[in-house]
Amino acid sequence: MNRRNLVVVGLWLVAIAAVIAIYLHRRSENPPVDDRAAGSAPVHTPHEPAAHLSASTQRLRPQEPGPPTMFRFNARHTGQSAYAGPQSSEVQWRFQTEGTISSQPAVAADGTIYVGSHDHRLYAITPSGQLKWRVDLQDRIYSSPLVGPDGNVYVGSDADTFFSYTPTGELRWRLPLDPGSDADTGAVLRADGKLLFSAGHDVWCVGQDGTVAWRFRAQAKIYTTPALDDQGNAYVGSQDDHLYALAPDGRMLWSFVTHNDVDSSPALGEDGTIYVGSDDHRVYALTREGTKKWETDVGGYVRGSVAIGTNGNIVVGTFGPRPRVVSLDPSDGHIVWSFPVTIVDTAEVGVASSPLIDRDGRIYIGAHDDYLYSLSPDGQMRWALETHGDVDGSPVLAADGTLYFGSDDHTLYAVR
Repeated sequence: MNRRNLVVVGLWLVAIAAVIAIYLHRRSENPPVDDRAAGSAPVHTPHEPAAHLSASTQRLRPQEPGPPTMFRFNARHTGQSAYAGPQSSEVQWRFQTEGTISSQPAVAADGTIYVGSHDHRLYAITPSGQLKWRVDLQDRIYSSPLVGPDGNVYVGSDADTFFSYTPTGELRWRLPLDPGSDADTGAVLRADGKLLFSAGHDVWCVGQDGTVAWRFRAQAKIYTTPALDDQGNAYVGSQDDHLYALAPDGRMLWSFVTHNDVDSSPALGEDGTIYVGSDDHRVYALTREGTKKWETDVGGYVRGSVAIGTNGNIVVGTFGPRPRVVSLDPSDGHIVWSFPVTIVDTAEVGVASSPLIDRDGRIYIGAHDDYLYSLSPDGQMRWALETHGDVDGSPVLAADGTLYFGSDDHTLYAVR
């Protein structure tokens, strides 16, 4: 064989090897599919007869302390952590992705950090900032991962699909959703082991094996994660201007009408009071039966979840024209203090991040001015950390006191 033929054969071998390498790489990020289906699961709507609400005047059970394995750290979405946050803004490490990180990370019991990115990938990262594995979810990820008691991970993406992975990154199953049903919210775990999450117009209830139990269909998109009380009732907002209360079987208990979209995930106080924000610039407090206790105009869209401070005060971020973090008295909703965030005066920017409250009542929250802020319980700034992009996601605290959060600069930050 002459030299020219050897060169041609060599080039073909290199090309074949490259094709095999690309195939193996894509296969590692897109493992064999194990699809689930909605099947004959019932689909409930607001037009059905309302279910019966189990009367209870007891206070809700205290939340179990532990790592932030789900959106807002617990099923009631209080935003409270059992751990103390960092005293300063010293960055321990940064982990770079290839897209915006706008969702809240989750931390497993072994310290593994899970976070989704707009580069379509779900990342598993060690506590020292090293990549364990990553998988491609085929579209942008706004959803906050949920880590189950067995370590399995549940997360949705804009590919109209909800996924489950093992702790080692192997696909367990995936649930294709209706076309256009971006799975943008986090999932929440019920006491009976079932998962609730929102996608498109629907709240989905599925088992940990991916079997669909029921769906509830609102009249517009649902961009909030359901909050749960001790009886398994779920509370979820929709862009049809309603907050819905759902029975454990998915039928509507009641609905409450605001004056604009409800993109703020609700939070439940110890006495069962439901707190929720709306694009009508208001924060509402409702009884378990859906009766309004009070409402407060905070001067801008409320799109992040409210948090409940260790002193009981309600803490929430607002959009412009006066972007700020606001603390409200839980008894009547009056504004106790506010912390201004310096951004251009427009209604379309502000604070989309949801507040984290540490065990000492200190507050951690991001904003569209590219900063993560730490505030004292009375609203004074402790420190601020500048990134190179909006900080839309909620920060979380691990058991060792490390604070994790993502930014539009494609980076996950670890602060200790």
